[in-house]
Amino acid sequence: MERGRYIALTIVMTGVFMSVLDSVALNIALPAITSDFQVTVADTQWVVTIYLLAQTCFLIIAGKVAERTGQARMFTAGLGVFTISSLLCATSSSLGQLITFRLVQGIGASMLFSVSTAIIFQVFGPRERGKAMGFVGSTVAVGAMLGPVIGGFLVGTLGWQSIFMINVPTGLVATLVAIKIMRIDEVLVDRLRMDYPGAVLWIISMASLMLMLGELGQTAVPSIAAMVYLAIFVLSLILFIVRERRVTNPLLDISVFRVRRFTLTGLSMIMFFMSMNMVTILGPFYYEGVLDYGPEQIGLIFMVLPTVTMFGSPIVGRMYDRKPSRPYAAAGHAVRVFSFLLMAYSFLNLNVLLSVVGFFFMGIGSSLFQAPNNSDMMLSLPREKSGVASSLQATIRNLSMSMGVSLATILMTFMMGSMDYGAIAGGPLAGELASSVSIAVVVGGALSLIGVVISRMGERATEEEALSAQTAS
Repeated sequence: MERGRYIALTIVMTGVFMSVLDSVALNIALPAITSDFQVTVADTQWVVTIYLLAQTCFLIIAGKVAERTGQARMFTAGLGVFTISSLLCATSSSLGQLITFRLVQGIGASMLFSVSTAIIFQVFGPRERGKAMGFVGSTVAVGAMLGPVIGGFLVGTLGWQSIFMINVPTGLVATLVAIKIMRIDEVLVDRLRMDYPGAVLWIISMASLMLMLGELGQTAVPSIAAMVYLAIFVLSLILFIVRERRVTNPLLDISVFRVRRFTLTGLSMIMFFMSMNMVTILGPFYYEGVLDYGPEQIGLIFMVLPTVTMFGSPIVGRMYDRKPSRPYAAAGHAVRVFSFLLMAYSFLNLNVLLSVVGFFFMGIGSSLFQAPNNSDMMLSLPREKSGVASSLQATIRNLSMSMGVSLATILMTFMMGSMDYGAIAGGPLAGELASSVSIAVVVGGALSLIGVVISRMGERATEEEALSAQTAS
């Protein structure tokens, strides 16, 4: 049983690593794809956008289907779909084909991420879950850290197709091992009761929201297209909520949001990922435009955060297993508030060393937050709803990251006004850029400060639940 648990964890980590590495490395390959197919940058961006759209839209649906197929089978099928679509992406002869196969790859990723956390909670006991979640957090950090390095090497030596081809042998082995070994003791429903109208409304609402955020991220102003997407999102979401409250077997059980602990941990996660993008999106503009650093130097600086997270997440996971009642998530947000303020000060005063220290503390804060918050979110619902919790967790993460990108872009455009980045970078107005990035980072700190309050409220809700359980017994 011990061996089986860790084999399941290794398979989950492999799937997560493949997806993260693929997403990060692909950004390096976009210029080569643009040149190879002789298209515009706007056209090439759909290679990234369609993947995020598909993944976000189908996470909840995949989680629902897993109630009938089983979480292990859903994850295994997701590995297979992701692997085959990677091969198809690598052999694409046109941008249209590549975008189509990336859509399929996004669906495969949604199958993976919808149940990955739930699988860990099924196979690991209460005293080991934090450690297992910490290892998954380290896997994400390693993928993010190695993505630019591996992507740059592969694209430079073997071409952009190699970004996808590297997934094929790894994914094939992982899929075969999962088929043969990965088993989970779970209770399945007798038949799939899919709310198809609800699923259509969910896809429309999530797609319109993602497209609106993407539009705002490009224009940074409320364009007509963004307003149309917003109207579609609001209308479809209202219709979705109304329907889910009325049907017997809803796609998404809206009642889970009445659980105070679940909702608060979800809101805390939104603050975490939105604030993270205040640095990860705007930081490169600062280092390049103000300090005139090259991509290699910027990459080394940005490796500090995932490196700290890689080592810190398993340690915090073990701490959580031993003493889960401590305010880890609130402390993580608090450390990140300090790191944001430190980085804002360093950006304003052109102090590179201090900004690196800021990245270091941000890594500590991320380690303190992620595994405990993810665990608390999963534990806030009954075990039979672990699939719902897992898929919602992944959906919240995707949407929060997209909202963070849009907010960062809007803030920069608003503060820089009509000034063009190309005209500012490295010139006499570079100080304006430094000031704008610093203010945006302070906004990130404010979001994380809100996260401190929300996390503490969630942790108190957990303490109240534990006290109620003791009283009842």
